[in-house]
Amino acid sequence: MKEESRYSARGVSASKEDVHAAISSLDKGIFPGSFCKVSPDFLGNDEEYCIIMHADGAGTKSSLAYLYWQETDDLSVWRGIAQDAIVMNTDDLLCCGATGTLMLSSTIGRNKKLIPGEVLSEIIAGTEDFIRKMKKYQANIISTGGETADVGDLVRTLIADTTVITRMKRSAVIIPKIQPGDVIIGLASFGQTIYENEYNSGIGSNGLTSARHDLLDRSYASMYKESYDASIPEELAYCGMHRLREDITVNWRENTYTMEFGKLLLSPTRTYYPIMQEILRGYKSHIHAIIHCTGGGQTKVLNFINGLHIIKDNLFEIPPVFKFIMDDSDTTPAEMYRVFNMGHRMELYVPPDAVQHILNITAKYCIDAQVIGRVQSYKGKKLTIDSPEGTYEYEK
Repeated sequence: MKEESRYSARGVSASKEDVHAAISSLDKGIFPGSFCKVSPDFLGNDEEYCIIMHADGAGTKSSLAYLYWQETDDLSVWRGIAQDAIVMNTDDLLCCGATGTLMLSSTIGRNKKLIPGEVLSEIIAGTEDFIRKMKKYQANIISTGGETADVGDLVRTLIADTTVITRMKRSAVIIPKIQPGDVIIGLASFGQTIYENEYNSGIGSNGLTSARHDLLDRSYASMYKESYDASIPEELAYCGMHRLREDITVNWRENTYTMEFGKLLLSPTRTYYPIMQEILRGYKSHIHAIIHCTGGGQTKVLNFINGLHIIKDNLFEIPPVFKFIMDDSDTTPAEMYRVFNMGHRMELYVPPDAVQHILNITAKYCIDAQVIGRVQSYKGKKLTIDSPEGTYEYEK
């Protein structure tokens, strides 16, 4: 079955064409083309300021957390889901240059018969833990509470979302202005930064529906029917060969890490907030664009260019978690790059003379970073990924 058919049959889409079509006629904000919608300062009525509000969540990664919790009784896994839900918002806002005070509201929808209060307590505690950790790195996130709804008729297990709002000067907003001659710095999604407690696989919070079903074995379909949509064709439900508790060994920077397969998939979405705050303080004027490679994976940048050819020809070696997905599902590399971050989730488009300054900062946080590509003029919108697996071209 073609990749597109597999994703559609599972009720998911990497490109979300119908969503984009539904919102195509809406107001694009005061800076059309910005990574997030930027609105006038309706709160302060100051023409020098603007408001950026963003909503996102952990997606179907919470279903994976449910499986692991059921198998292990390890409640702490839900703290990672709390981080996923926050970072998918904060790191999108970074692409606009937003590093000031962030107001955060959480929304949890649960099936009360399956998700007890102790799970909610772990998610709430995870939210507060993440906020405290970020404060150590001058990230000021203010929790404003939220909503927890018992919606068993609608939600099979649990869904965790957050909404973040910030107010900033209009003059400080980064609007993508990628230029021919720019180079692209990629910040790794895998490894272990100084503010992470263990190895991070880099999986993030995108493509987890496919990862879960393509990697985990058939027994999960019969044991945990509540963990997936019953309308998914039987042959596409948990059709992999792995168990959540099996041990996996990965290598990074001459270190060897052994962890359970479930923990590899559940690695909390890495935030780049501490690093990007320092980069933006010192080199914001040199940054032409910041792209968060989430929905759309490595093709995300196509939404923010015109008359340009993006060439990515020095990518990181594909981390183990993505190799597992690619090999076990027979998904082509071309589609993997469209769905997953494949090793780096944050891109900075800068002139060549800014590169070393930025790499000096990333090294302080123990995060791999490198020039992964460059930008050329082109009549249209084109992305070329030149990798050891092959050369893949995408146009929009």
